[in-house]
Amino acid sequence: MSLYLFTVYLHIFAAFIWLGGMLFLAFVLAPVSRNIEPLSLRGSLLKTIGTRFRLVGWICIIVLLITGLLNIFNRGMSHEIFFPSQLFGTEFGKTLAIKLTLVFLMIILSIVHDFFVGPRMTALMQNLKEQNPPSPPFKPPPLSPPSEGGEKGEVKGGMGLEELQKLRWQVSWLARLNTIFAILLIYFAAKLAR
Repeated sequence: MSLYLFTVYLHIFAAFIWLGGMLFLAFVLAPVSRNIEPLSLRGSLLKTIGTRFRLVGWICIIVLLITGLLNIFNRGMSHEIFFPSQLFGTEFGKTLAIKLTLVFLMIILSIVHDFFVGPRMTALMQNLKEQNPPSPPFKPPPLSPPSEGGEKGEVKGGMGLEELQKLRWQVSWLARLNTIFAILLIYFAAKLAR
């Protein structure tokens, strides 16, 4: 097996795991977990799975970045492909620029989700005091964040259900945007491979 074929295989395999895992979390785990009560159990489950997938996902991202660069050079291109005249002056360069922009945006969204909003939401779910009523049934998040003065409930640290609803809204939109970017990324990756 040639080095080029090996790096292409690793690139596709890492993309499959990262994007497939994100889609599984968004379309399977998140909807099913909405029915798990008490809320603290749901928080523990999401934290455990999220922590495990975060490790796998970030390993895949590193593999994708390394193999992506190797694939460009293994196709006979030099570092000059990243010069503006090459990047925006050829069809391949323009497609590559779009793909790299999508990758950059997905990494930024993943950082926000994996290290800020997601852990904050699961910690809030885990710390829910037992005297709080079960969480309301899930409703698809609105296009705008929940307004102030919503449902009140206290958890350890003084945060309430209102804060949890805002975090759910943020996590939901981060996942939606990343899913859209993932679909576009697959399209532009296929376009580059032809």
